[in-house]
Amino acid sequence: MTDFEALFETLVEPHRALLRLHCYRMLGSAHDSDDMVQETLIRAFRSLHTLEDKTLARAWLHRIATNVCLDELKKRPRRARGPELSPPSEPEREPAPATPDDHWIEPTPSSWLSGAASDPAAQYTLKESVALAFVAALQILTPAQRAVLLLRDVVGLSAEETASALESTVSAANSTLHRARVALEERVGPRAQWSPEHNQPIDQALLHRYMTAWQSGDLETIVALLHEDATLSMPPIPTWLRGRDAIRRFLSLRLRASLDAKLFRAVAISACGVPAVAFYRVREDGQAHVMSIDLIEVRDGRLTVLDHFRSASSHAAFIADGLPRCMPA
Repeated sequence: MTDFEALFETLVEPHRALLRLHCYRMLGSAHDSDDMVQETLIRAFRSLHTLEDKTLARAWLHRIATNVCLDELKKRPRRARGPELSPPSEPEREPAPATPDDHWIEPTPSSWLSGAASDPAAQYTLKESVALAFVAALQILTPAQRAVLLLRDVVGLSAEETASALESTVSAANSTLHRARVALEERVGPRAQWSPEHNQPIDQALLHRYMTAWQSGDLETIVALLHEDATLSMPPIPTWLRGRDAIRRFLSLRLRASLDAKLFRAVAISACGVPAVAFYRVREDGQAHVMSIDLIEVRDGRLTVLDHFRSASSHAAFIADGLPRCMPA
């Protein structure tokens, strides 16, 4: 390794985890964020000679990463969360065909938060910043609004640094930030409502009962654990359900045979900073193959939101993080 390469590694390594989280928030995709970080590092390596003050590496790298993501966002549609795209479906209706993976928000492994911050306050801010509701809400902002809000309110850059990153004036950046904050509050409410602490954390006993019910094929217990106005979404399938009774009818129609045959397996994981579940389905080869990553929200001691991520791209980051793609049944 040359002295130049060693200097580059010294500058980059303390910020690599933060850059990956920044790209995830910008794109709403864990699957694509590593590619964006790699492109960021390539651009940074080529322009290292422009970084006159090495103490400013954090702001410099985030500026490059932001522009890499903005370039990428010009090529793709806005990612969304299941219930944003259509009214709830009737349970008896055949599920809609899957749409392209890049139409959908993806979860991220909570392990990505490890090592990204040292003090408790910064760790909490990072946990807030990957809450699924927040990342989904970011996607309704324009790319410029998203970039300014993240650089100022999450990364913590100054108004001057943010304006420089986006080749804008300070007044224009501040105006964009104000519009972004207003739009975000209209979308998800005050910060306290999209913080992970707003939704009651799912306790381990409730999580265990939910997982056990699936593995034992106990549809009645699954339904009993649902809030009366629970929702179930299944990206990349646009079909989603609202209400405990609608979900019960859907599961009974579509999954009763698999439940009766006890074909499901469940593994407790953590995603977007909160407890989650990886579900597997036993196939004809006798192996249980990963089927979905489930993020769960709780209210009044019942499951109120079930985001059932089924696309291979939404599983990729978890598999890279060590989640088995398949396992013995």
